[in-house]
Amino acid sequence: MSERLFEEFEATSTDKWLEVVQKDLKGADFDKRLVTETLDGIKIRPFYRSENLPNTTESVVRGHVRTAMRPAFREEIRELNVGAANRHAMRSLERGAFELSVLTYPMGVPIQNAADMAAFTEGIWIDSVPIHWLAGPFTRPMIGLITNEAKRRGMDSASLQGSVEFDPIMDRCAGWTSGDLSDWKGEFNATMDLLGAVPQFNTVTIRGSIIEKAGASLAQELAFSLGLFTEYLTVASERCDRTQLEDFVRRAEFRLGVGTNYFLEIAKLRAIKLLIQNVLDAFGIHGVWPKLHAITTSTNKTLYDPFNNLLRATIEAMASTIGGVDSVSVAAYDQGYGAPDEFSEHLTRNTEALLLEEAYVGKVVDPLGGSYAVEQLTHEYAETAWALFKQIESQGGFVTSWESGFVGDLIRKVQAKRSKQVGSRKRTIVGTTVYPNPKEHRLGDVKNRPSARQVLIPSIGLDKLAVGELDDFLIDQPVPSTALDPFRPSWPFEHLRLRVERFVTTGGKSPTILLAEFGDRKMRRARSMFVQGFLGAGGYDMREAVVTNADELAELLKAEPVATVVLCSEDPAYLEFAQALKTDIPVIVAGNPVDVIDDLKAAGVVDFIHIRLDQLETLQQFHEKFGIPELPLDQPYSLEAK
Repeated sequence: MSERLFEEFEATSTDKWLEVVQKDLKGADFDKRLVTETLDGIKIRPFYRSENLPNTTESVVRGHVRTAMRPAFREEIRELNVGAANRHAMRSLERGAFELSVLTYPMGVPIQNAADMAAFTEGIWIDSVPIHWLAGPFTRPMIGLITNEAKRRGMDSASLQGSVEFDPIMDRCAGWTSGDLSDWKGEFNATMDLLGAVPQFNTVTIRGSIIEKAGASLAQELAFSLGLFTEYLTVASERCDRTQLEDFVRRAEFRLGVGTNYFLEIAKLRAIKLLIQNVLDAFGIHGVWPKLHAITTSTNKTLYDPFNNLLRATIEAMASTIGGVDSVSVAAYDQGYGAPDEFSEHLTRNTEALLLEEAYVGKVVDPLGGSYAVEQLTHEYAETAWALFKQIESQGGFVTSWESGFVGDLIRKVQAKRSKQVGSRKRTIVGTTVYPNPKEHRLGDVKNRPSARQVLIPSIGLDKLAVGELDDFLIDQPVPSTALDPFRPSWPFEHLRLRVERFVTTGGKSPTILLAEFGDRKMRRARSMFVQGFLGAGGYDMREAVVTNADELAELLKAEPVATVVLCSEDPAYLEFAQALKTDIPVIVAGNPVDVIDDLKAAGVVDFIHIRLDQLETLQQFHEKFGIPELPLDQPYSLEAK
């Protein structure tokens, strides 16, 4: 067939498309109605065309996709009991896990000594399965425990695969390790010497996922991760020859968090390849590439209605795979408030299997390569992150920028933006800020997190590190709060609901709000449903009643007293109804009838519920009015390390 398909049709220019769109908008502003802006200031257009394709993306991104199109799924083990953790690990390997990721003491599996290590790894061929030990500041003792176990079994430690999450800068920035941030270079050199005993382990792990979980923007995660990598590369280049430096890069791993903003996350994962290439070019390194690992984020996960977490993680896992990572860790839907059980493990593993075996997402290299939108977004995220990275470097690098407060201030600003978006309902959280399930109770799932203590690892040999308890390295100094503390915008809402639950369990009565519907059927239902979602997020008992007049409502309130009553109708019907209503119960109006607000207040209306209110602030005020006491409780994500 020599003729091209659709060749006979005249091409339509972008200007002609815009003319049609503008006509449909009927005079409304195109940018305000159809163009959105990300937290990084990148404008997302409603459509992209071929002229939006950048000229510099394809060769680099497609040239550095994973070697195998099928990513390795890395299952997380985080039980607080060594035996249970071993059983979970064995199940995972028997049922298809490629690798293991073990959250260790003190936040996860309590492997404190050689006996604990032997018990956890019993039945596991540690020289055949890549195991990634999420040890944080316990990196060096963990190397000792691992190599000691290999020696006990008569194995060559050179056959061990995986990592020990070596990232001394981030350990200090997060406050886990005692001492000055400037001490990181000494630990870096000492640990690099120890890593010589496990030549197949990763060298450094660039934990951008910690930055993402702190609420940073996508470009910030990219730029700060790149800054960390550059710090490590600089010191490694001072101690390594060219061959050793290339080996260092080959064994490094970028670990990024992935959220549910599907196409933007794919663009982010593609953009990091462009950025890494720029840094490696500056160091004269060619032909080698660090690993890229993705973790489904905890930032958007919720305590209430947790099955939504399963959907969120599925989107994130798919974005990770299409984005071209080497490996993925998919969090269980209930991981945030407890160690996952066998059922949630099963669902997580099925998510991975469905993506690979039924959706075939691992069959095609860079499947969204050539997409006008994704290519342009990749380019824009790379440019935005690179500009921020250069700003960090101009200040002396990541470490200097952290010490000056520059990095922390940027993260906190984005945290504030995210919180404001959720509070103002510009961003909704299903099951938490909208469509809450009033019958759901979660207080029993939440435990106060024990105070974490800082770690001090002395400069001793590998043989000494393999002996004794990890408790020996904890000092009596609490981990301070930093800009890298885990951030979840859903937590303030969850805390409000937990306060109501505690109030009820200690003898109080859950506040009851009656939604009194009258007048126009369409308007009364619309406003009633809005109030149910708006106030229901506070954990109150919401009830509905359709009444025909004020006297009927007054009789109803006498028979069944409630904490407050919300009138739900159209604006013109409110004043007459409120003036006729005789009750001592506080009356609220659903809506913002600005023309008669003063008259309504004179008639006894005490408040107004409408879309322009900040939902979180309003619920906090209602808690005070209802006398719901404070609940001193940490975030329920007690098993989520920074």
